[in-house]
Amino acid sequence: MFECYGKKLLRIDLSTRSVAEEPLREPFIERWIGGMGFGVKLFTNEVPATADPLGPANRIYISVGPLTGTLAPLFAQTCIVTKSPLTGGIINTYAGGHLGGSIKATGYDVIAIEGQADGLVYVLVTPAGVRIVDCPELAGTPVRTAEEAVKRASGTEDLHTLGIGLAGENCVRYASVISETRAFGRGGVGAVFGSKNLKALGVAGIGDVRVADPEGFSVAVGEAYQTFQEDLAQPWSLLGSFGRVGTGSGMGLINEKHALATRHHRLTRFEQAEQISGQAIAEQYPTRPIACLGCQVHCGMLHRQVKTKWGEIWTRGPEYETTYSLGSLCFNDDPEVLLKANDLAEEYGMDTLSLGVSIAFAMECAERGILPRDALGGDPVLEFGNPGATIRLIDMIAHRDGVGDMLAEGVRRASRRVGSGSDAFALEVKGMEFAAWMPERMRGIAVTFATSNRGACHKRAPIGMELMDVIPMDGIHGRAALVADIQNKVNAIFTLVACRFAEFTLPLEQFVALLNTATGMNYTEERFMGLGEAIWNLERLYNLAAGIDGSEDRLPDICFQVPADFPADAKPLTREDFATLLDDYYSTRGWDGQGRPTPERLAALGLRAS
Repeated sequence: MFECYGKKLLRIDLSTRSVAEEPLREPFIERWIGGMGFGVKLFTNEVPATADPLGPANRIYISVGPLTGTLAPLFAQTCIVTKSPLTGGIINTYAGGHLGGSIKATGYDVIAIEGQADGLVYVLVTPAGVRIVDCPELAGTPVRTAEEAVKRASGTEDLHTLGIGLAGENCVRYASVISETRAFGRGGVGAVFGSKNLKALGVAGIGDVRVADPEGFSVAVGEAYQTFQEDLAQPWSLLGSFGRVGTGSGMGLINEKHALATRHHRLTRFEQAEQISGQAIAEQYPTRPIACLGCQVHCGMLHRQVKTKWGEIWTRGPEYETTYSLGSLCFNDDPEVLLKANDLAEEYGMDTLSLGVSIAFAMECAERGILPRDALGGDPVLEFGNPGATIRLIDMIAHRDGVGDMLAEGVRRASRRVGSGSDAFALEVKGMEFAAWMPERMRGIAVTFATSNRGACHKRAPIGMELMDVIPMDGIHGRAALVADIQNKVNAIFTLVACRFAEFTLPLEQFVALLNTATGMNYTEERFMGLGEAIWNLERLYNLAAGIDGSEDRLPDICFQVPADFPADAKPLTREDFATLLDDYYSTRGWDGQGRPTPERLAALGLRAS
């Protein structure tokens, strides 16, 4: 059993510049499987709930799963777990590409990084060993420049990297970690890297991955490929459209459903949405789809050099979430603005969701007279639909310059600073900015945003079911139970570590078949789902200890206001319906009325309240 694991953790202490290998015991492996499971369990065991997210006591856990580096399709992602400087709670974040395969080839299932270097460094993990290298010359450089420098210096072929830009170094609270063409986007993991003076990590390995039951695994892999092939062959395939034009392909449908957050949630529909959709960008700019390791979808859209009013730029995407946050939410209808904004966000290393919501918040404050319209220095004017204001604010946030310093703290802290009742329209939950969906329209999103351990996260929500009218968007009956089930399922799948697109397509039994034949374990579907629930509750317990209690399971007041173009045949979100949804959710979870897991439920999951 367990042939597909290295059964090792690599611990890197930046304070002492020491490294150590630690075994991962088989009972631990069988209980937590890998990926998110390993990261959450190690983090909650080792990082005090009182730790400063930007202090040396915080730790970073980079983990892969049992299917990483195998022939199983859509299992290329890598998981990072740490304490979020944005929310103060636990954060798990993911990126695809080729990094996961490289980590798996080193023989390590987890890389744990702790302490704080006394100057800027990068770390190399290669067959030659582990090196911590001083790199003052990389201070302030764009992520791509840093990654290329690390690759050149390593002298190692097939090195894959992740790193931060200026935003991470300046501890912008939603700074991201970029891995080549992919991003560990949410929660400010880049700021944690920056607080530790860790500019980049380069990884290369030479090991292969074996499985417990090669014949059975081959059958399970073949069935998974067949499932994806059948889906991709359909003209209505969502994954197929992602492979043709990227994740922005669904913007038209979302807009038609009056679910595209526009002008800071004042509107549900963007008249110019077609101009910034995935189809429009793919048609206007030469684009090549790129894939993560072992993926049939190839949803990454890589563009050639594009001439814009800001000069020539090279970029990818932008993803749908970016076209929302820096497009419709800020009332920008020029695709060149999105290409430039996306390029800057990747150079500086910033989560485009939190970035765009922070910029839209500033624009909303200016429109309400809370911030001066000349807050950017007079020109450009701080207002919706002003591309110059968007680009200028990205620079100011990354440099923590002027009003950008306040916005670099995220909208919760920014609203507290400007006051004037702005917390009522600050688009955040638990300190994390909204993803690209509207609780006003979608009850599943209302429950998901409010209850997510990460904050206003869309990763575990019935989005497709609501958009495609499988269930009514404004229905509340059974919605909380459905969300809890999805949260459990996605958490379980993230132990493997699967792309979310696999969850869209593969039935649960295929995940379990891949797991069992690769590892030699004997998981049932029920046990697998129970693991996802246990991880969810473990995160919840940590957040409660960190002071994030049931009072944080809420939505801002703006979600209970009716947008100007709200459909006449739809029902707005009411506080009464939201209270019912939350009560139903707590009941489904086996939590008490304050959102605390009960001892009985924890015991059933094999967890302890302490």
